[in-house]
Amino acid sequence: MKFHWRGALITVFAVCLAFGGYKIFEGNAQKAIADSPAPEAGGPVASVEVAPVKTQTITAAGTAFGEVVPAPNAVQVASVPYEIRVGQVMVSAGQKVARGEPLIQVEPSPDTLLQLGQAENSYDISKQNLAHVKQLFDLKLATNTQMLKAQEDFRKASLQLKNFQKMGVDGMRVIRADASGLVSYVNVQDGAIVADGKPLVGTIAQSRLEVRLGMEPNAAGRLAQGQPVRLSPVNQQLPTGITGRIRKISRAVNQTTRLVDVFVALPSAGHGQSAGFLLGEYVMGKIQTASSYGMVVPRSAVLPEGGRYVLYTVSNEKAVKHIVQRGVESGNLVQVSGGGLKPGDEVVVVGNYELKDGMAVKVLHTK
Repeated sequence: MKFHWRGALITVFAVCLAFGGYKIFEGNAQKAIADSPAPEAGGPVASVEVAPVKTQTITAAGTAFGEVVPAPNAVQVASVPYEIRVGQVMVSAGQKVARGEPLIQVEPSPDTLLQLGQAENSYDISKQNLAHVKQLFDLKLATNTQMLKAQEDFRKASLQLKNFQKMGVDGMRVIRADASGLVSYVNVQDGAIVADGKPLVGTIAQSRLEVRLGMEPNAAGRLAQGQPVRLSPVNQQLPTGITGRIRKISRAVNQTTRLVDVFVALPSAGHGQSAGFLLGEYVMGKIQTASSYGMVVPRSAVLPEGGRYVLYTVSNEKAVKHIVQRGVESGNLVQVSGGGLKPGDEVVVVGNYELKDGMAVKVLHTK
């Protein structure tokens, strides 16, 4: 058999190439392994940011909404003690009025004029009858009983007529504002017949407005009479708002809002911008609900865990877990206590969700 030396040569050459490539690949792999960093012997390291525990007074403020309402006994009601016909209504609800400004023009109704005429007739008849009985009495032609009855009839007729005159039932009259303020309501229209004593127009002195706010029952229980409240209109901008004081805290829940009504007295017009409030206007109030002195940390440092709260501090590059109690909160700060925490300890504020007690940490930044 003839030997094919050329084929054998090609086979040897191919084997050499394959062996050389494998050696090159093996060398590169070993180099890559050598260049890669060795794993940490102590487990994972968490990167965190910390902030120091501080001691200070922290104040919590609640926000409530409500409206401007009349203060107690602030509404002055215009009415007439006899039946009238409305001649002309001269104001509308919400209008500002000055002291003495006309509100409504009225006149006696036909029935009232009829009653007035009857009273005048009764007075004239009783007067004439008394004079006649007196003449008969002087002539011994009338008894004492007749004389006394004539005198009583005249007295009653006189009182009835004087009562009409005292009420001013003598024609057209104009009802005017007793003080400067706002028209709260108008209950009648031109030409209407109105019963005696029915409210016609209500006015409120500008200085007799207050704010009624609605507070959650648990927050209202922490308020006190006389406590300051910062007030701002919802629909307009005041540079700094004004400060009123709590006049009264209701001891019952408002059945409409399901909140507790808190009544805030406005400052007088000479002290601030109370004139900027309008009757019925929606108002926002900020009220201090709690204040306490103690250790304070950023809110992000405190985590909920199984019905309790925990936070982590850093000591010797290790995370230390503390079980704490939360106190007053304000903005991004919260008061904490317990768990062996001390002022100056560094609490973890970023990266704390992945921590476990004793875990290695690396502090990247201190706030």
